[in-house]
Amino acid sequence: MPSPIVSWYSRDNTTQITKWDIGTVDAGSISADFGVLIWNNRGGTTDVSDMQDCTITTKDSLGGNSGELVVNKWIEVKVDTLNETTFTPIGGNTTHPIRTTGSTTNADGTFTPGVAPHISDTGSVDILGVKNDGTKTNAAGNFVEVTLHANVPSTASAGVVNFLTRVAYKYV
Repeated sequence: MPSPIVSWYSRDNTTQITKWDIGTVDAGSISADFGVLIWNNRGGTTDVSDMQDCTITTKDSLGGNSGELVVNKWIEVKVDTLNETTFTPIGGNTTHPIRTTGSTTNADGTFTPGVAPHISDTGSVDILGVKNDGTKTNAAGNFVEVTLHANVPSTASAGVVNFLTRVAYKYV
C-alpha cells in the first residue's frame, strides 16, 4: 500500500499550512494559540497506509535537538481530538502522542482507528489512510486536531528562532 500522504490545514480546513509564523513573542509570555489539522490522505480517492504510533515534537532548523526553543521545550501542544485541556511541553526527544478517535465514512463503509481492519500488531493505528471526501464531518478518522503555542521563558535570548514542528509515525 502507498505511504501516508501527510498535510497540515487550518482549523477550518480551508487553507494548507506550510509554515507557522509565531511572530514576536516577548520573553516571559505565551504566544497566541495556533490550531491545525494534521491530515493523512486528505480528499484522497484511493487508500494509503495508516499512520501508526504518531507523535509530535520540535527540532532545530536542521532537524537536530539543539537551541533554546528545542532544549527548553518552549512549544506546548494539546490534542483537541482527544479533548485534552492542558498543554504539554515538547522538544527534541520529548514528544507527545497524537491520535484521533473519530471515524471516516466513504463508499466502502465506516472506518475507525484501532477497529478491524485498521489494527496493527506492531503499534497503535492513530490516523487512518482510507479514501475520504476531505471534510471534517465525514473524514474524522483521517486527521488529528492540535493546538500549539510558544511559552517563552523570561530568561530567553532575544532574536529570531527558526525551528521545525515534526510529526513522527510509522506505517506498514
